[in-house]
Amino acid sequence: MNYIEYKKNTLNIENISIVDIASKNSTPFYCYSNNHIVDQYNKFSKSLEKIDHKIFYAVKANSNQSILKILANLGAGMDVVSGGELSRALKAGVKGSDIIYSGVGKTDEEISYAIESKVSCLNVESESELHTINQIASESKTKANISIRVNPDVDAKTHVKITTGKAENKFGIEFNDSARIYKLASSLKNINITGVSIHIGSQITSLEPFKKAFLIIRDLVSQLRNDGHTIDHIDLGGGLGIAYHENETPPSINDYGKLVSSIFEGVGAQIYLEPGRFIIGNSGLLITKVINVKTTPQKSFIIVDAGMNDFIRPTLYGAYHETLPVIDNLGTSSKRYDVVGPVCETGDFFAKNRKMNFVKKGSLIAIKSVGAYGTVQSSNYNSRPIVAEILVNKGQYEIIRHAQKIDDLINLDTVATWLDN
Repeated sequence: MNYIEYKKNTLNIENISIVDIASKNSTPFYCYSNNHIVDQYNKFSKSLEKIDHKIFYAVKANSNQSILKILANLGAGMDVVSGGELSRALKAGVKGSDIIYSGVGKTDEEISYAIESKVSCLNVESESELHTINQIASESKTKANISIRVNPDVDAKTHVKITTGKAENKFGIEFNDSARIYKLASSLKNINITGVSIHIGSQITSLEPFKKAFLIIRDLVSQLRNDGHTIDHIDLGGGLGIAYHENETPPSINDYGKLVSSIFEGVGAQIYLEPGRFIIGNSGLLITKVINVKTTPQKSFIIVDAGMNDFIRPTLYGAYHETLPVIDNLGTSSKRYDVVGPVCETGDFFAKNRKMNFVKKGSLIAIKSVGAYGTVQSSNYNSRPIVAEILVNKGQYEIIRHAQKIDDLINLDTVATWLDN
């Protein structure tokens, strides 16, 4: 079902007019469809119904408490990569036993916090980290559940900044060294091996990299079991892409589920998956207002009140996001514009050379597919407060994160005592 659509030329989300929401809330703001998130989770889970599996939502995609609550209520666990994300998951009511802790750079304090919180599993990224976990677990007089994150050297064919499974990437244990690391782990008194983990990248739009990596990890599990190791779960990570552009055709969730099931059915281990973008990405809009329309001999610009500090994906990755007028003035002449923000950087843009029907100062613009990696990557650059988040559910909405005020930022500063004279 399409929860974001035009009705009488006005963009709606779950049957509420964006114009109505914006009339009561200052722009810019994020707006999410509750039921899109629910539907995506259910589709993902249903595609894997033939195998024993558990979904751990990737908190890094969107860590708002309401989003975590939606997914926890559906039965999802959480995949976290920092002490902050662990705190958010626990605050949302998720049990430690439903949390896995990933990440290439866990501090001693974070490892201690994870062990204290009794997380289901720590995904180990290096030999030195394995020794650190063992030492901290020993000091806590407990055993830490771990899996080894193996780097299968598979090119995910995605953006260079979000590929994580190639040999030159910083993530995981080199595949050819994995047997030795498992042997080492089994010798450590405060380590309990429970599984094996991979994650080859994000926004993957072909099944082939998944297939290659999954076959490698399945064969590794057989080898590890032959070596005497107990492998209770196989963590396949996340990475399934979504359509940002109408011409993009990522794998369907059913085809992805069939692939996973065909490779791992009967493997004798629970399959862990870490979707983030697939669950939340297309649920969200960033609503922004036109400050000015500017025309030069070279270009025409729509200058809006959202900036790259609010949503950095176009700047950081060159990412395409559909950009639409909230009121579609059908019948008016269309024109090509760059849609840009007010931040003092040439890289502050949302769309380049994009055709759009008539807009003017005060018009509302919607930037689509911003549910994942939107607010979580926002900043206060140019002393711009972080914007509000709104959740819509069946004709009603609530603010799930209030916008910062400038005083919130200034009050974090402390003037050095010698400057007060």
